[in-house]
Amino acid sequence: MSLVSSAASPSATGTSCSQADFSVFPTQDVFCGVGSISGVPSNTSDALSQCCKDAPVEEFNGSCGYYCLSYEQTVSDLRVCFMDKGVNPRDILCSGNNTASATGTPSGSASRTSSGSVPDATGESGSPGSTGAAVPMGVSKAGLGVLGMFVMSAFAGALL
Repeated sequence: MSLVSSAASPSATGTSCSQADFSVFPTQDVFCGVGSISGVPSNTSDALSQCCKDAPVEEFNGSCGYYCLSYEQTVSDLRVCFMDKGVNPRDILCSGNNTASATGTPSGSASRTSSGSVPDATGESGSPGSTGAAVPMGVSKAGLGVLGMFVMSAFAGALL
């Protein structure tokens, strides 16, 4: 089992990747990739090459990310393979649901587009105006609900 080492030097500097836009991807087809605002380890493309089968690994956001079409396999299969190769799960970006596969065939190059489905923080598809792709969120909806209940309970207790 080969691992994507976190000690490997990033392929792009954190400064250049800190401005990377992970809400717009170079394909409208179903894909999975790896991207990070702190850059990705230099051996990430090797890990993806092993998982992507016949689909070529493409670079996007100036070496801040790599992706491939989910060709002849599901999004779930790609995610599991990426993690088996040592990719940090929070850096994995996928479009479509876990059972989706690419509808087209890999061409070896992709054109950048701003339309189509954009994955959200859970990896599920949404509209192009959604919040972005797998960007770590600080607070979950459940956490906000618990916080709201706590505040309301404290307020109600103060009134009694």
